Amino acid sequence: MGVSGAGKTTLGQALAAELGWAFEDADAYHADAARAKMGRGEGLTDADRAPWLDRLAALVEVRRTEGPSTVLACSALRAAYRVLLGTEADEVAVVWLDVPRAVLADRLATRAGHYAGPDLLDSQLDTLEPPDGVLHLDGTTGVDTLIETIRDGLGV
Repeated sequence: MGVSGAGKTTLGQALAAELGWAFEDADAYHADAARAKMGRGEGLTDADRAPWLDRLAALVEVRRTEGPSTVLACSALRAAYRVLLGTEADEVAVVWLDVPRAVLADRLATRAGHYAGPDLLDSQLDTLEPPDGVLHLDGTTGVDTLIETIRDGLGV
């Protein structure tokens, strides 16, 4: 989890490949209207996020109970979102990629082909409720080191 530009997709894809797990990007579950809103630099409201969170919660429940084991790259900015996504279940672990604002701004300014641009950064940071009881990682660390830390921290 983390704000836009934290490296969730990059790390999630690499971790899933390392573990032989499935990978899902929560961005793919946004409605077209939500993507368009973010593409205009407008932050989403809780009402905008509700159907997206419902789709993700259903996905997490199926993967948790039926498999396959999955890495889900998801912002999960508020505590209530994380609860809805089932993160309190023993089979669900949360990894928070924490990245300084200046680094996030640089990443978003140079990222191509994604609807979430630099105009959304302040909105995302304002929405973020830093989680407790999760694996809290420095998202500026290299992917290989992050994978090793996650494997050690989660025992996978």
